[in-house]
Amino acid sequence: MPNPARRIVALAVLAVAIVAGAVTLDLSSVAAQSDDEQTGRIVARRLDDGRTEFGWQPAGGARVLPRARYFPTDAQVGRWLNSSPVEVEGEAIGRINARLRSDGRIEFAFTPTDGERIEPPARYFPVDARIDRWLRSTQITIGAAPAAGFVAVSAGSWHTCAIRESGAIECWGNNDEGQSSPPAGSFSAVSAGSLHTCGLRDAGAIECWGSNDEGQSSPPAGSFSAISGTCAIRAGSGAIECWGRNSSGQSSPPEGSFSAVSAGGYHSCAIRAGTGAIECWGLDNNRGTDAPAGSFSAVSAGGAHTCAIRAGTGAIECWGWNEYGETDAPTGSFSAVSAGNSRTCAIRDTGTIECWGRNFIWLDTPAAVYAGLTDAPSGSFTAVSAGGEHTCAIRAGSGAIECWGWNEYGETDAPTGSFSAVSAGNSRTCAIRDTGTIECWGRNFIWLDTPAAVYAGLTDAPSGSFTAVSAGGEHTCAIRAGSGAIECWGWNEYGETDAPAP
Repeated sequence: MPNPARRIVALAVLAVAIVAGAVTLDLSSVAAQSDDEQTGRIVARRLDDGRTEFGWQPAGGARVLPRARYFPTDAQVGRWLNSSPVEVEGEAIGRINARLRSDGRIEFAFTPTDGERIEPPARYFPVDARIDRWLRSTQITIGAAPAAGFVAVSAGSWHTCAIRESGAIECWGNNDEGQSSPPAGSFSAVSAGSLHTCGLRDAGAIECWGSNDEGQSSPPAGSFSAISGTCAIRAGSGAIECWGRNSSGQSSPPEGSFSAVSAGGYHSCAIRAGTGAIECWGLDNNRGTDAPAGSFSAVSAGGAHTCAIRAGTGAIECWGWNEYGETDAPTGSFSAVSAGNSRTCAIRDTGTIECWGRNFIWLDTPAAVYAGLTDAPSGSFTAVSAGGEHTCAIRAGSGAIECWGWNEYGETDAPTGSFSAVSAGNSRTCAIRDTGTIECWGRNFIWLDTPAAVYAGLTDAPSGSFTAVSAGGEHTCAIRAGSGAIECWGWNEYGETDAPAP
């Protein structure tokens, strides 16, 4: 169910971010450009006769208005129209492109004189824009040599971080605590948390940035081979070290050598190297750290319970909090398991999905409930993704997506066709078709300050071909095929959709 707190957003945010997505960035963060580069933004405003005027705003310079710069009121939907050449200091750098979308918005782009069309992440002019008020796209650079694409992306609560092919990390979105200001250098892994981020350097060192009020951005020194939350496995010895909050002993791991670690809500569990035995530490509510004896091949720590797959047999065993039956695992052999907050889903060796735990959500009264959160469909599946109160999975063979659970906004109404990847977010889902195109469904808006004020565009995926997709809280990011460029869409209160250019 949607969080009522998300319905209250300041009017100041509405003034800069509603529908247009044209959020202003701090120009002080722009790196110095070469003589062959032109950095700026597409700007546009609504005129009182209904037309839309657009131009180019160089970084640190005066607005440039090309001769042909008016978007007509009777434009054909989907057809690109071009401005006359944009000239900066007497040199033509390209043309502004614009087209009408079926929802009434105007989409802008820029085609350099010698280059391909550039589509800034924030590029849509709203239907209800105020007359005579200039709105700006996100920043783009004309004439820059193409940078390396991205190989991994991690969407946090209000910010996103990604690793370029070069190993460099770039982050965007909320930066109140510095969580979107990564250090220079090369990394092999990154994990975006709530108010901090941690990355694993190529040499094995861990570096974190952002909020450090509980020591979560102060990792230990040395070389590590894996990281989960604020726990990591040391390279060579296999010893686990944790840092940050330790109110329940969750940062006090046992001694010894381990091959895998999973950090849960207030407890963590790890698999010992060699023996496969599991040891847990942290909050022991309802014997949540009392792992069973024996050898295991996988472990997943949830909110207050943990599930693991036994080595050899593939049987799942769970322990900890069991208010909703989340530790009552089914019998049989499984290949994958994922423990959530109050429910767990796993894929059997046969490909079938089975879920257990909390099967309902409360509605408006204690007597009114919705059941079906763990009612997985029959058949064989290759992937599963659990969202806020719904789950989606890809069927083996056909590639069809099937979803179940809460469906207030159509989040379980999956489209037909064949898909290769799926990511379930908060009340919506996005998936990649076999052709590489992305399709999203479910809640397409968030409430702002009044019931009549909404932001739409959460499921408006960009066109083109993509290799990976990640649905965050109220925004989604994906990696384009070929270029490795990241494109994001959705709510942009903190610039979380202003992905860096490739």
